[in-house]
Amino acid sequence: MPASSVPPGAAEARIDKLGVTELCDRILGGETMTSICKSIGVTKGSMIRWIALDAHRMAQVREARVGAAQAFDELAEDAIKTARGKEGIARARELAHHYRWRAAKINPREYGEKLEIDQQTTIINLSDEEIARRAAKIRADLEANARTVDGTASQ
Repeated sequence: MPASSVPPGAAEARIDKLGVTELCDRILGGETMTSICKSIGVTKGSMIRWIALDAHRMAQVREARVGAAQAFDELAEDAIKTARGKEGIARARELAHHYRWRAAKINPREYGEKLEIDQQTTIINLSDEEIARRAAKIRADLEANARTVDGTASQ
């Protein structure tokens, strides 16, 4: 019976039979949610709904997806290592690019682009009076904080 014609409640029973542990193991192995759903005969929507019904289950699946980034990285490496011929190498290059992209999307901390931000901020076009006013306010705030810390502020 196709996944789209599964009677109500049957999809949840099939997913319950699979269980969150097996689901996470398959995700960690690099299997897609679509292929997992197809293998047990349920729709992806049913699977997503089942996952979302339990916060603990949702957290487990999220962690498995983050861990699956390593599987995608390894798939990329394997595709390149096993490529043969011009067409095979071109295909491997595209697959490797896709697998690395997926790894970066699901685990950006480990596989995402490393960004370095170098920021310099300068204040320009302030009159001498405005600079003096701002400096005086900063000094007054610092003195007020120092008195409060010392316990000399009025109670």
